[in-house]
Amino acid sequence: MRLHRIYYPFIAEVGQNVLIENERAHYLRNVLRLKIGNTLKIFNHQRLEFLAEIVTNNKKNLEINLIEAIQTIAPSKLNITLVQSLSKGERMDYTVQKATELGISTIQPIISEYCEVKLKSSRLEKKMTHWRNISISACEQSFRADIPEILSPISIQDYSLLKHLGLLLEPEENQTIGQVSKHKWQEFEIVIGPEGGWSVNDLKLLKNTGLTGIQFGQRILRTETMAPAILAAIHSLWGDFT
Repeated sequence: MRLHRIYYPFIAEVGQNVLIENERAHYLRNVLRLKIGNTLKIFNHQRLEFLAEIVTNNKKNLEINLIEAIQTIAPSKLNITLVQSLSKGERMDYTVQKATELGISTIQPIISEYCEVKLKSSRLEKKMTHWRNISISACEQSFRADIPEILSPISIQDYSLLKHLGLLLEPEENQTIGQVSKHKWQEFEIVIGPEGGWSVNDLKLLKNTGLTGIQFGQRILRTETMAPAILAAIHSLWGDFT
C-alpha cells in the first residue's frame, strides 16, 4: 500500500517528534483516517523528507516520530517562471496545479488588458493562500519537495518595465518551439495570455521586453491548457524528460 505523503513546516531530525496542529492534524485524522501506529511520509520547507509514525492522536493535534530520512527527488533542471494572465476560478487553479506537477519554479500572475479577473485587495490574500495550497497538494502528489514560489499579481505594464528572457505565446507568430529549442535555456520565462487573447497594446509592451514570440501549433488552446502543454514540450526537447 502506498504511504500517504504530506507537507508540514517543521524543523526536526530523525528520532525526534513533530507536533502537527490545526488543519493538517484534521486532514490526517479525519480525511486520511490515520491512527496511532500508522506510518506516512512528511516533507518540510527545507526540502527534507522523512518516514514517520503517528505516536499520539487527540482531538486538537497529533504527534509523529521521525523514523528515517528519505532521499527526495531533484528539482527540475530548468528554472522556469510561468507568467500567466489571470483566468477565472478553476482555470487558474488547474494552471497552478499542472505547472507545479511539471516542475515550475515560480508562478507570476499578471493582469493584461483583456483579463476578465479583477482581484480586490480584500480577496488577494485569500486567493494567494488558495493557490499556494493547490501547489502544495500537487507537490505532495508528484513527490516534489521544492514548492514553487507564487508571486502576487502585477499589471502587464509593471511586468514590462524590465527586460525578460523567455517565450511569449502568440498564435500569429511564425517561430515554433522546435526552432527555439536550440538555445536550451536553463533559466527563463513563459508568458501566456488570457482567455480573450492579447491586445495590440499588450503585445507591444511584451515584445519590447526582449521575449521571443512563438506559436504552438495550428490549434488555439485554452489558457489553462497552454501551460502544461508548453511545459511538457519543453521538458521533452531539452528538460526533465530527456
